[in-house]
Amino acid sequence: MIKNLRNNALSVANIGIPVLLLSIIAASAHAFTAPVAGDLGYDIYDIVVNQGVKGPLGFVGGVAAFLFGVSRLFSNIMIGIPTIVAAVCLIKADSILQTFGMVI
Repeated sequence: MIKNLRNNALSVANIGIPVLLLSIIAASAHAFTAPVAGDLGYDIYDIVVNQGVKGPLGFVGGVAAFLFGVSRLFSNIMIGIPTIVAAVCLIKADSILQTFGMVI
């Protein structure tokens, strides 16, 4: 009986403590806003996001990853599905970046 009680307490602690920590962290989340010209880090953001991810390199990379995922879908589904999900995330990375909350 004591062993069952200990196992139940451990399972509650394994779920309860991370949920408590996430709720504390989520209270201070703020949405990320893209820097404007003149802000600190704008040049890096412009090169990586505007010219890379949102530009032709990001689109071609996303389409190539999507086609690779579709080709792998029939031979190995465990590689195909995550590759397709990653490709869609790459194509829509600028929208995803702005909708994520960032802890400050």
